[in-house]
Amino acid sequence: MSSKAAQARFRALQDLGCICCLLECVGWMAPDIHHIVDKGYREHSGGDMATIPLCPWHHRGLTPEGMTTDAAVYRLGPSLALNKRLFVRTYGGERELLEQVNAQLNMRKTA
Repeated sequence: MSSKAAQARFRALQDLGCICCLLECVGWMAPDIHHIVDKGYREHSGGDMATIPLCPWHHRGLTPEGMTTDAAVYRLGPSLALNKRLFVRTYGGERELLEQVNAQLNMRKTA
């Protein structure tokens, strides 16, 4: 993928916000860009096209200011970094989230 295409995708992911927060109806949260690596290496797993937007909580387990971990789980849902099994049970696997993200991006292109 060209760097221009990657930059365009990353901008679109930033505009979309955290997919988990969107699913939880929390509202827009500034995301990290998470690369899916399920085939050994980033480039074998889809590179920059296999990316999903996750906020710092859902991605790395960083609690929002003034919130405990338990409160974050209760209010925002599980974190991929802290409890992958519960994360997958709640939101589906990373590939399933990728499908949802791509569907959201495609809907925004046609709107």
